[in-house]
Amino acid sequence: MSSTSKKVLVPVANGSEPIESVITIDVLRRSGADVTVASVEKQLRVDACHGVKIVADALVSDCRDAVFDLIALPGGMPGATNLKESEVLESIVKKQASAGRLYAAVCASPAVALGSWGLLKGLKVRVR
Repeated sequence: MSSTSKKVLVPVANGSEPIESVITIDVLRRSGADVTVASVEKQLRVDACHGVKIVADALVSDCRDAVFDLIALPGGMPGATNLKESEVLESIVKKQASAGRLYAAVCASPAVALGSWGLLKGLKVRVR
């Protein structure tokens, strides 16, 4: 990766939707982004939906002091709930928002995680 690569965090959890996780990671990496996949669980491997196993690059707790250009949350249930319940991830995303940096979510994660953290108040949310 070049030193100008955008840094992206994609957190994953037990129950994350594998398609939403892997496609996000793949497309961003193909575009040249420096993507860190971080588990909110106590171990790197997460048991995503449909029997798919994902091995993260790091634990989310290891990312708390990093600065990211984008944080992108995949959906899935109960993955979105497990992301929401991570106090470390909530702190990271709230810091991202307060610094005016980009954050995004798909599927259940906008309502379940971002909404419960108060990060959608006063925003126009695009649903496609």
